[in-house]
Amino acid sequence: MQPSGLVSTAYAPPFRIVMKYFITAIFAFLVLNILLVYIGDTFTGHHFQPHVLALTHIATLGWITMIIFGALFQLIPVVLQIRLFSEIMAELQFWIFTLGVFTLVYSFWFFLLGMPLLIGASLIVTSVIIFLVNTILTMFRVKEWNITATYLSAALFYLAATAVIGLLLAINLGYPFIERNHLVFLGYHANIAIAGWITMVIMGISFKLIPMFTLSHNFSIKSGKWAFGLMNAGLLGFLLELYFYDAAALYLVSAGLIVLAIAFFLFQVYVIFKKRIRKNLDAALRFSVTSYILLGITVLFGFSFLFFDYTQFRNITLAYGYLVFFGFISMLIVGQMYKILPFLTWYHKYSSKAGLEKVPMLKEMYNESLAQAEYYMMIASLAGSVVSLILDSALMVEIFFILMLLSVLIFVFNMIKIMVK
Repeated sequence: MQPSGLVSTAYAPPFRIVMKYFITAIFAFLVLNILLVYIGDTFTGHHFQPHVLALTHIATLGWITMIIFGALFQLIPVVLQIRLFSEIMAELQFWIFTLGVFTLVYSFWFFLLGMPLLIGASLIVTSVIIFLVNTILTMFRVKEWNITATYLSAALFYLAATAVIGLLLAINLGYPFIERNHLVFLGYHANIAIAGWITMVIMGISFKLIPMFTLSHNFSIKSGKWAFGLMNAGLLGFLLELYFYDAAALYLVSAGLIVLAIAFFLFQVYVIFKKRIRKNLDAALRFSVTSYILLGITVLFGFSFLFFDYTQFRNITLAYGYLVFFGFISMLIVGQMYKILPFLTWYHKYSSKAGLEKVPMLKEMYNESLAQAEYYMMIASLAGSVVSLILDSALMVEIFFILMLLSVLIFVFNMIKIMVK
């Protein structure tokens, strides 16, 4: 099978723009895991500590958001059949965002509060503004709206909210002005970033990518619409609770709505998979399916925190965060990269040669056996790391972090193999 709908369109931006984001994100993922191994024996205690804050922002900004930006610059023009408003803005955004992430992470790692942290946060907010302007002006020209576009529009709002709250928190660390507990605002920042920005994007693009890669047809999208309404109701409830402060009932209701939204979304994913023509799951789809299962587990795990004093359990927030970032989100990104990157690379290098000379098949672009091994290594590392953190075993945490690093090295090897094929 050769590439089709994802890249074979005149609306897609230049290959070099998307690849800048992808390559940088993959590098950040590798750095993240190297640093985790480096501090593995001290990766315990509260989540509010310099190294953990630095690693969290490498994960959320350098790895996840960087790759989302690249993916959206490719997918929005293709899905909505409209050219990107400005390729120059996309280029400019990349350099400002990259510099901002490096500065912010460096500031957190060495706990340089004040101006260094503020500069990093300001650069990131500037790049986010450029992205929002570019994306919104692109979407204004859309003629036919669909559910993916609806989800992405909402995600843009939560990205803006995440950036604003993050900037305020950065200012507050160096120049305190927020009267309420800084950690409370940090919690809202994390919730809006993960549930509002990252998860909303994942939900929206899933409705495009899953049918494409599984050849699913003739399925109802009703549950996806319910998920959208419930998710936004819950997230807006979080924002209202932040304004009213300490409205425990509102927080509980909002969290419940988000759990219900995820349930509807996962049911929608099940409906799509049930209608698939391609029954066998390759390594890429194994990653994706596992990610959706872990999404359900992480949501229930996080929701349970509302019903007991989780602060009495050492490392439980670190275990939860690790499960979110490396289980739900990273498993999905890795799986989708095994689909998207071969499509893009093949189209860029071989589309003009197809039919004229022998060109590689998509499955020949990377080592499928290694990808399968990577999958099982990630699962083992994920389970082992979470259990080891909860049991507070520094030695076991270090061992499973090393195993995760080895799986990431396989991923990086396969990504390089695709790009140089």
